[in-house]
Amino acid sequence: NIVHMPSEYAPLSRFLFASLISLVERVPLELISSIGEHNGFEAWRRLCADQRRRLEKNQLQRVEGLLNPEFGTGVGFRAKWLAWERQLEMQGAALGGALSDTVKIAVVRRK
Repeated sequence: NIVHMPSEYAPLSRFLFASLISLVERVPLELISSIGEHNGFEAWRRLCADQRRRLEKNQLQRVEGLLNPEFGTGVGFRAKWLAWERQLEMQGAALGGALSDTVKIAVVRRK
């Protein structure tokens, strides 16, 4: 609430709100347009929370894709398998660390 904010922050909060309103569109704009008192700090908090949910959803989809790869058969199998290995390395943090060789083998054999 802007009323409980130190008075020296109120102009900065309003400036932040005006800046955000001018930079966003569609859903983010609707999300912050309803904020009373043009509180830029609250607008920023809501935008960050909304973005965090989207990022978590995208991360979950990437992890699901890594755990359910499509290798195909024949000549293309090896190339797709090597690409999958590279993606595993790049997404190690999203997986909570590197997958053990045993888990990788289990995923590949399942296909």
